[in-house]
Amino acid sequence: MAASDQNKGPKRQLSGIARWLVFTVAVGLACFHLYTAAFGVMSPLYQRSIHLMGLMLLTFLVYRALTGRGGANPGIIDWIISLGMIAVAVFFIQSFVPEAVLERGIMGPTDLEIWMGGVLVILILEGTRRTVGMPIVLVAVAFLAYGILGPYMPDMLAHKGYSPQRLISYLVWTTEGVFGIPIAVSATFVVVFIIFGAFLDKLGAGNFFIQLALALTGRRRGGPALTSVVASGLMGSISGSSVSNVVTTGTFTIPLMKRTGYSPLFAGAVEAVASTGGQIMPPVMGAGAFVMAELLGTSYANIALAAVIPALLYFTSVGLMVYFEAQRKQLKVLSKDEVPSAVDTLRKGYHLLVPLLVLVYLLVIEQLSPMLSGFYAICTLVVTASLYIVVREKRFPWREIIEALEQGIITAVPVAMACAAAGMVIGVVSLTGLGVRFTQMVIHLSGGVLWLGGLLTMVACIILGMGLPTTAAYIITAILGVPALTDMGVSPLQAHMFIFYFAIISFITPPVAISAYAASGIAGTNAMNTGFQSFKLGLAGFIVPFLFLYSPSIVLEGSVMQIILNSTTALLGVTALAGGLVGWFARPLNLWLRLVFLAAAVALIVPNILMSLAGIVPMVAMVVYAISQKRGGPAQASRA
Repeated sequence: MAASDQNKGPKRQLSGIARWLVFTVAVGLACFHLYTAAFGVMSPLYQRSIHLMGLMLLTFLVYRALTGRGGANPGIIDWIISLGMIAVAVFFIQSFVPEAVLERGIMGPTDLEIWMGGVLVILILEGTRRTVGMPIVLVAVAFLAYGILGPYMPDMLAHKGYSPQRLISYLVWTTEGVFGIPIAVSATFVVVFIIFGAFLDKLGAGNFFIQLALALTGRRRGGPALTSVVASGLMGSISGSSVSNVVTTGTFTIPLMKRTGYSPLFAGAVEAVASTGGQIMPPVMGAGAFVMAELLGTSYANIALAAVIPALLYFTSVGLMVYFEAQRKQLKVLSKDEVPSAVDTLRKGYHLLVPLLVLVYLLVIEQLSPMLSGFYAICTLVVTASLYIVVREKRFPWREIIEALEQGIITAVPVAMACAAAGMVIGVVSLTGLGVRFTQMVIHLSGGVLWLGGLLTMVACIILGMGLPTTAAYIITAILGVPALTDMGVSPLQAHMFIFYFAIISFITPPVAISAYAASGIAGTNAMNTGFQSFKLGLAGFIVPFLFLYSPSIVLEGSVMQIILNSTTALLGVTALAGGLVGWFARPLNLWLRLVFLAAAVALIVPNILMSLAGIVPMVAMVVYAISQKRGGPAQASRA
């Protein structure tokens, strides 16, 4: 990409003093977070303020005020804002030493602290606009306005209202708003795993995952699309960003799919759906799962285990759709020369799997904290990759290590800004009691019927999640939606998983299907059409969450027999769903057979043994028919 093209994006291509300042701050922050991961965090407000203030400074240096406007380096206005940001950072970090926090708890914030709090809110909104975009800023501003204009709201939403001073005092100078749970998770668990993902990227894991997926699936019909599903799932789990995952893996997988016969529209949609689903794929699951563990007050290992079966259902559905599409269109198979050897690929990159195994062992078996587990995984990766590079290339990877430290922090910037903005929303919801009112509205409109309450919550999740990062979308919708579902008898884990899925699915749901739009740029297709095709391919993602509500065994709540039985029927259900949507199952399906398969999918997914048995019938019949046709020979097949 030419330099002129790079300068059109939201990030600047820095040079000179600005480049060295960003490098120094980013590497310093990375070392700070790794140190606290290994030896323990500072006091909550102190840790969170250093994290947020440092990343906000990087925001105004790295991100342009307007995409495509401005030079490669910050302008005079950006330098003024950055210097002001340094002054704000010094003020807040000094204000959060334990002695100052204790005094403020007794006396309350001073007038100066209120004014500085207002400045911080404005800077957060501007920083969020630059890094994440306007949607979440509009949501945050709407909630701030709601906090002030409560007496003028409709009766169902009305409250006594709060002055701007009271709002700032609550949102900035307590742990209920900006410095609440979202930024707490960002400053501890999330940033460590983002740095881990950056180390994997710089030390070659991205290319290794793609090559390994291609080696395992490339020689099958539809192999390139299966490569996309596998590679994007692996990378999406670690990166925690579906859009960046689309851009990373899609530049390889989308052209490969197009070359083997998939339509550009289908290729772009496959990449978008697979990359989005990576965030529900254990063991890492992006950043949202760490927030879920914090909100539920449980270990991350429990969240990861509960996500295994739902992730299997999601990716089985997507994988079968791309396989059935390849069979339906009789796409060509890649030649042997185009597919790398699995043995050679593993021999060249096996050392990159060791840190992931260490991470899973520490999280699930030893049940260490995510921070400490992430730190040990990074150390393991650095040691194994360095030994490999020293032996193979006779050099130590100093450059890759330093670049990973910098890239990890730069990648964490939009996550932290989104978490800070989401913290404002949570603070307003807590202060005004909006969560209780939302619960009352959902129960009232649904009449207490669970599936209807789930449907209303799903719509709210998708609308609120449009254009937001996964973490922010999940936090905002969980604060509002979880109480409504739990009041209708759903367990907290089921409710949070339900919300989490739909916060993610908003990335492939038109009209604002961000992942699909990113993939359409690579595939050269219409963005909206790619969004609708992604919606179709990811339909299982809209069905599986309702299983959480009616079949808690899907998230490992229940007896072993229930878990096995319901998981098996759900797996058969998403298989029937894939066949019905694509129009192929052992043989091409005409319209009425597709409808039968879709009905079978519903019957199998509903946790009822009699309906499940009925749903299996058309699938078995189609397989038997296809086998009989095959045995009947070409003549019989042609007559059919």
